[in-house]
Amino acid sequence: MGELDNQKAQYSRVLQSSMETRMRAIQEKLSLAFTFCSTVEIEIKYGHSDRARELVNRLRSTVGNLTDHINDPRHVSGKQSREFREQLVQLKKRLIVIESLIEQR
Repeated sequence: MGELDNQKAQYSRVLQSSMETRMRAIQEKLSLAFTFCSTVEIEIKYGHSDRARELVNRLRSTVGNLTDHINDPRHVSGKQSREFREQLVQLKKRLIVIESLIEQR
């Protein structure tokens, strides 16, 4: 293999590693957002509506950032994109339910 072939192979490995790192980061952010939803639900359950509203604002921001990343083809591609979008839909549905619970209090 020539020097150019070695550089191409190395570049390909770096790109693959970068993509894998981005996919893990997005998955972790989605997981944290779902955990954050549980935290907000606990605040609501124990009557801490003001704190819950504050946390919901943060959650909305997180969901917005995740949406931007997931919709950016430079960040996500292929099969992962569909899986992330499905999780994002579930996260948005859960956020709507949480917002409804807060409004009921």
